[in-house]
Amino acid sequence: MTLKRTRLKSELPQTARRRAPGKGHLPPPPAKVDQDGAAAGTKGESSRVAPLTTTSKRRLQRRIPQLAVLQEPIQASVRKVFDLRRFLFVIAMTVGVLLLPQPEGLAPEGQRALALFIFTGLILALEPAPLPIAALMVPVAQIALGIDEATIAFAPFGSPVLFLILGSLFLAEALRKHGLTRRLALYAILHSKGDFRLLVLGLMLITGFLSMWVLNTATTAVLIPVAITIAQRVQRQEVAQRALTILILCIVYSASIGGIATIMGSGENAIASGLLAQSMSQGFGFGDWMIYGLPIILILLPLSWFLLFLALPVPPIVIDTEPVSKELERTGGLTGAEREILLVLGVSVTLWVAGSSIEQWLNLPESLLSSAVVAIGAVAFLSVEEIVDWNDLKGVNWGVFFVIGAGLTLGEALNSTGASLWFANLLAPLLQSLPYILILLALIVIGFIFTQFMNNVTLGAILAPILITLGEASGIPPVRLLIPTIFAIALAYMLPSASARMTLAAVTGAIDPKDMVRAGLIVGIPSALVILCFFYLASLFGLI
Repeated sequence: MTLKRTRLKSELPQTARRRAPGKGHLPPPPAKVDQDGAAAGTKGESSRVAPLTTTSKRRLQRRIPQLAVLQEPIQASVRKVFDLRRFLFVIAMTVGVLLLPQPEGLAPEGQRALALFIFTGLILALEPAPLPIAALMVPVAQIALGIDEATIAFAPFGSPVLFLILGSLFLAEALRKHGLTRRLALYAILHSKGDFRLLVLGLMLITGFLSMWVLNTATTAVLIPVAITIAQRVQRQEVAQRALTILILCIVYSASIGGIATIMGSGENAIASGLLAQSMSQGFGFGDWMIYGLPIILILLPLSWFLLFLALPVPPIVIDTEPVSKELERTGGLTGAEREILLVLGVSVTLWVAGSSIEQWLNLPESLLSSAVVAIGAVAFLSVEEIVDWNDLKGVNWGVFFVIGAGLTLGEALNSTGASLWFANLLAPLLQSLPYILILLALIVIGFIFTQFMNNVTLGAILAPILITLGEASGIPPVRLLIPTIFAIALAYMLPSASARMTLAAVTGAIDPKDMVRAGLIVGIPSALVILCFFYLASLFGLI
């Protein structure tokens, strides 16, 4: 009896081993797959494969490159082993907050909510358990501390914004499965006419655009194998390693920047927008976020492209585009499935931006065309058309779903117990005495520094509820405080721990840690200054 291998990722290793980068040494070419965006291997690969006399398991291990783990990005960014010492430290700090004298003006349930705040921050930052499991411990702790019952504690996990993110992950899987991302990258190579700098710019524009509509970590995971393919086409081996470093970092940076533009671009955006929608009487939707996010990415994408080459100088590189032309000729035009995916994505984007207006014009039931409903409807259509199936969907990054839910749970607990208001009242007098430019500077500096050491989704989950309540107590619109901070958190460029995207870049073994830090500083600091200037000018003109 023969076994049918229906999906590549079912054969992938469960752990990623980081290989120290060597000068001029590229990762092995990715094994050829059918349509998922990973690159085909080169002819030289056969000389590096173990003889056929070895066991099939060992032969598979040699043939599958480390980058195969990118098929499931959550596997590269979570801790595999439960760390009892870290967990006990989290518990001890939580109990320590409970044993402190009750602060004046804070109710007993408020002090328990502060203990939950400490528990959430530490368990998501230290990760004594895999991040998805750590996130699920937050509502459990909320119940154990007597703050809420189970129905209330787990209610935020049914928030519409979570299903918007889930829909975006499913759309990313459809793009990967049918090779649309790879096709776009091939077009970028062809239209650059082999000029490496123009190729990097084109790749950044493609990555940034895709990250607006699907989660930026998923976009990064799909496109990094394409970057390796491009680097293997560099004819001069002495500059190929630097070219690969630039290609991988350009994907990571542009995915982070593109994710700024929309609610669904990143997990911290989803947490912030969900809490803003709860706190603002007029609501806060998809279009409200894009008003601030879209102008920022139009500035940051070309700026980051320029700064990346400034941080990592490289001699002129010309890439042979003849193989790309032949490959595009061989694959032909868009397939029926690819056309349907593009059509669904186009309709979804239109409804995400203008859904509320269309509801009013057609007198449709309220929220029928909300962002979450549109996202799930798009996935349902693709499933009916058999473009994706459950075997595709069950492999997406479910971990971010739970982390966002944990952030929303924490925000609800802090608000309902009065802990956020108590904390905000302590800081409100200080904020009221400072000009907005200094407040903005402090928030962006705090966000930018902390995001280099802490996962950006975790940091967003911790800061968002505090900043919203702080704004309400000080008389400053919460949007003025929260959105600039969330944008600064996206600039997690320096360390592998900063975000799942940086983790994916690190596990390739292709980037020297010094290059990662150097490029992160040179690209990140000017980008943070752009965010500072943008929001300060917007406040002067009454646009925020």
